[in-house]
Amino acid sequence: MKKQLTVALGLAVLATPAFASKARLQALGEDNYGSAYISDNRNIWLNAAQINNHKDLVTYEFGTEQTGDDAATPRGEGGFYRTSGNLAYGVHFGGASSTSNAMRLASGLAGAGEQNNIDVFVGGDAGMKWGANLGYAKTSDESSPLTGESMRTRLGVISGDTQGYANINLINNAKGTAGKKFEGQMGYQLGAIHDWNGSTLFVDYRKFDAENTTDKKDIGLKQLEIGIGRVTKLNDKTNMFAKASYLTAEVDNENSTNVFGAGGLTPCGTGNLAVFCQEYKTSRVPVVVGLETEATSWLTLRSSVGAVVWGSEEDKTNERSIQNATIVNAGATLKFGELSVDGVIGNGTAQGAAPAANGTDTGTLRTDSLMSRVSMTYKF
Repeated sequence: MKKQLTVALGLAVLATPAFASKARLQALGEDNYGSAYISDNRNIWLNAAQINNHKDLVTYEFGTEQTGDDAATPRGEGGFYRTSGNLAYGVHFGGASSTSNAMRLASGLAGAGEQNNIDVFVGGDAGMKWGANLGYAKTSDESSPLTGESMRTRLGVISGDTQGYANINLINNAKGTAGKKFEGQMGYQLGAIHDWNGSTLFVDYRKFDAENTTDKKDIGLKQLEIGIGRVTKLNDKTNMFAKASYLTAEVDNENSTNVFGAGGLTPCGTGNLAVFCQEYKTSRVPVVVGLETEATSWLTLRSSVGAVVWGSEEDKTNERSIQNATIVNAGATLKFGELSVDGVIGNGTAQGAAPAANGTDTGTLRTDSLMSRVSMTYKF
């Protein structure tokens, strides 16, 4: 359902709602599955009622990756969203859950990520905006040990300045290599958002549990974030964004023996993700500021910088303050009438890659691979 538990800093910026994509949100340091205070069509994955605010468009995320999803190896997906009277509806293909895929991999099921995902959205406005989603994915192959099935729903409302949402995992089962089996229990994400005096207050809580039923080993994660975001209009072409939050998270993974490596944010395994730690706890205060400006009538540039201004983390054997906790991102949008093409601007040693969490990027602009994670949105 939602994102992998990176438990890093991921917040940032946004300017006009004409742009809407993973590429844009990632370039601004925001989570790919939506923002609490930024207007973007990806917000339908956070609060399904947002389909009432982001409709009459088609969107594409270019890529070939099936299980992972980052700037270097993006996952292809896309969908369309229309209106009919007071109803809004949409169908999206390929919207796999990064959390589900990470938990399956962290449970020892290599290659058993979600596939063949289809999501249906519907919403309406009867004085209070509402929205609902049902997502389903199934893989079955008698000649292969890799099979799986998942189902989840998203429910949300928007009433005046206040939003509420509940995203619930209903089914999440898989079988991987060596006969290993994964069984997800009920997982959920609950949240509330309120616009107050020009700022946005939010609270988000999520909890997911599963079991490697072959080895009888459990994996669980939970996270709470409380924060505030604010948009400041500098002029008619530029917006500045600022966000601060308090985040606490915990992971228990009986399938893992990983503890801290050298440096980086939560470096306990693949992708430096906390879900690969045997045990992990953190409390932190991430702050992000960003800028988005219309450089010309056909080009928009954006960037953000985020840092953990205070934080600590511990695993089974170590405890320390947060290290290497500053991340800089950048991106651009090319505009052709109602068509927008977004991309992350690469600046690291890995071609097409976004800045690495462990600070290994050189800071050199890659002109041979200027934009990665390319997305396209057309409004009609």
